[in-house]
Amino acid sequence: MATTLSAPLLQRFSMFLAARLGLYFPPPRWADLERGLTAAAADFGLAGPESCIHRLMSAPLQRQQVETLASHLTVGETYFFRDAAVFTALEREVLPALIAAGRERGRRLRLWSAGCCSGEEAYSLAILLDRLIPDLDHWHITLLATDINPRFLARARLGEYREWSFRSAPDWLKANYFTPGEDGVFTLAPRIRRLVSFDYLNLADDTYPSPAGNTSSMDLILCRNVLMYFADESVRAIVARLRRSLAEHGWLALSSVEGGAALQSGFAVVTFGEASFYRTADSVDQAPPARPEEPLPHVPVRLEPSVLAPSRCPSPTVPAPHQPAAPVAGTPAAQARTCANLGRLDEALRWCAMAVAADRASPELRYLQAVILAERGDTGAAIGGFRQALYLDPDFVLAHFALGNLYRQLGQTRRATRHFDNARSLLDHYPAEQVLPHAEGLTASGLLAILDSTEPIS
Repeated sequence: MATTLSAPLLQRFSMFLAARLGLYFPPPRWADLERGLTAAAADFGLAGPESCIHRLMSAPLQRQQVETLASHLTVGETYFFRDAAVFTALEREVLPALIAAGRERGRRLRLWSAGCCSGEEAYSLAILLDRLIPDLDHWHITLLATDINPRFLARARLGEYREWSFRSAPDWLKANYFTPGEDGVFTLAPRIRRLVSFDYLNLADDTYPSPAGNTSSMDLILCRNVLMYFADESVRAIVARLRRSLAEHGWLALSSVEGGAALQSGFAVVTFGEASFYRTADSVDQAPPARPEEPLPHVPVRLEPSVLAPSRCPSPTVPAPHQPAAPVAGTPAAQARTCANLGRLDEALRWCAMAVAADRASPELRYLQAVILAERGDTGAAIGGFRQALYLDPDFVLAHFALGNLYRQLGQTRRATRHFDNARSLLDHYPAEQVLPHAEGLTASGLLAILDSTEPIS
């Protein structure tokens, strides 16, 4: 969708949103911004997006206006037990330690799902507590879930979900915790719903930590796949407030694309397998060493063509060693690809960093960055980049294939097999002769043939 509003007006309103709501709308997302404003204008009874901008910028925003904007400008994408590695670590490492400490404090535990969307993450935490604490009825549990979008909160409070919310969930979840109803709706067990309290909170506001808002002394805060939509300055302020919201030795969970902000705010990383958590440095010094765990078994992901990213980047080809440098032109992403194809990998990384800074929620750019890192031989950083791409788009076939190859090179056969299996599962939903996006003409059947011809992993 092309924008009809002028670039200067969109730029001013983007800066306004960043300052008032913390939301980050760089130029690549201006079409989304205008689309959301058009819908918001109808709710406000205004003629269109331009009049909506002028009205909103003419006076301080009221909470009702913020909620209306948030309902049209934030897009929720979540499901139960999203990211198996994180929930494996929660079940086997983090929550058992917190439960043991909480039992000594009078059976008390405080958890917070920040940016909870429609509630699946918060309810996943509640279900883990139900499975881990046999005397749960005798505990004082605070499980707070907050979001800026009132429509998400209304859906979450209902506790009603459809099949799409269970797409990577363990088999026992629906059977043990949900009642099937009409029209494919599954209703969560009342005892689990009662564990979670949902409330409005704008993470960009300086209103937490606060005992009155129940946002202080938290043992665990999950704020995953949220900060990527905020401006850099807001991210730093949010992470600092989240740190102050934690109890001594508390835990913070962010997605892999957001961890840099925690490290800059005095947190240290604690890794369990493929999952990373954050604690203050003195907490890490006193913590026992992490116990390595195998990730949960692979659950095939059902491919939905509508959620596929519009463009994906191939592995760059490396030219002859002495090829002369040539000028490049175009967007930072285009310049990064050109430099990579010319073998100017350091320059390609610099351009790619600029592109990622302008659109941090793009799985294609994370993938491109990882491809360049792999070409440079930075295997660890490349693995991190491919995993970031998959956080943003779990159906990214080429990222699964690339990760499988890298893990295979490192001798990590189980992880390699899992990513190759993911790639196969996703390819099953492509027509055989469909060209994979930005794969230099490679079709789905062509990539499947490559997978079939790969030497079996022993």
